[in-house]
Amino acid sequence: SEMKETVNRKMILTNYLYHSLDKNELYLHFQPQIDAKSEKISGFEVLLRWMHPKMGMVSPAEFIPIAEQTGLIKSIGLWVFRSACEECVQCENETNDEIRIAINLSMEQLKEPGIVDQFERIVQETGIDPCRIEVEITESIAFNQEFDVLHVLKKIKKVGFLIAIDDFGKEYSSLNRIRSFPVDRLKIDMDFVHGISSGSPKDRAVVKTIIQLAKNLGAKVLAEGVETQEQYEFLKEHECDEMQGFYFYKGIASS
Repeated sequence: SEMKETVNRKMILTNYLYHSLDKNELYLHFQPQIDAKSEKISGFEVLLRWMHPKMGMVSPAEFIPIAEQTGLIKSIGLWVFRSACEECVQCENETNDEIRIAINLSMEQLKEPGIVDQFERIVQETGIDPCRIEVEITESIAFNQEFDVLHVLKKIKKVGFLIAIDDFGKEYSSLNRIRSFPVDRLKIDMDFVHGISSGSPKDRAVVKTIIQLAKNLGAKVLAEGVETQEQYEFLKEHECDEMQGFYFYKGIASS
């Protein structure tokens, strides 16, 4: 009965997801990223949210895999990219501040032929400076052997975008591969950050190692999921460049 309920829910969500864009049910949250030294906002991670009138708030962990399996992630992903760029330009015009936005990409998006050309077209149409955009992929995607990710990342880098590796340290990192990637930022997975508060010497050692690795590669490092002062002080002490998490801000809904 539980399996049947799960299958039925997935079918219903799939049906609804096909019409989510047309019905304006999708919207963006912007999670502030904080410079560790100045404690000022240095950028924002773009987070996709879905509020359905009947199903309520649907978790990204539930609907994004459906979007990837159905191919809807291609149209939804382009909408996210364009909307985030438009919001960024509007905010810069109103505040005269330069803003960096981090946009997550899935494997299905990277495999789409001409995806980089489409991103470049959006950049030209919105007038955003490409160096304000950070393309974010997970570690598992970066080191996937079945697809030439590096080729696509080099094209992305050529446009002028920044590149970040998310959830770093959670998968099976290859130091041989990471040194050949045009990476601007490594993001420490929140599980390790939370381990700081538990007093786990191994988690603390991993965090310190990732910070040092990033610096040796000439990349910035950002810690995700920072929730306590203890975590913040530990990361700052060991020269983590940036942080994000509920200790500073929750996600800010788009206008």
